[in-house]
Amino acid sequence: MKTLVIINTNCPAMLNRLPTSFVKHIELWLSGAGLLVIFGVSLIAGPSGLAFWRLIALIAVGVGLLHGLIFWAVRRRQRQIRRQSIREIQQMLSDVLKNKLAAINMYLPEEENQALVQQEVDAIRTSIEDIADEVDSISEESIEGWKERYSGAVERTTDL
Repeated sequence: MKTLVIINTNCPAMLNRLPTSFVKHIELWLSGAGLLVIFGVSLIAGPSGLAFWRLIALIAVGVGLLHGLIFWAVRRRQRQIRRQSIREIQQMLSDVLKNKLAAINMYLPEEENQALVQQEVDAIRTSIEDIADEVDSISEESIEGWKERYSGAVERTTDL
């Protein structure tokens, strides 16, 4: 029963306190604990015909329901984290790409001077390479850095 309190979706900080080896393999740990409860109660109660099997069935149903609730809560939390991460990535990419595209737009050739056009095309290529590098280097750390750097600006523009 204590495990249900730890896996409460309203307390994500509690999940962070659990060892990662436990969280990564939570299905196995909880299944093992459920089997221990089922067989432990059966050993304590001792076999006694139909009443014994009814007790085992009730315990197994209870363990199954508890596992289902815990697994649902854990998967729900994982989906919430993934959605939040995707939103953060989308915001970061949107910001980076809009800035780079604005730079590309500034360099678009408007003159007939071949040297100037070549310089502007080179600048466009550099901006495109910068965009590709940004996309290739997306990581959890880069997202965190972006959030720290632009959190105030994102909040102000989101409120508009």
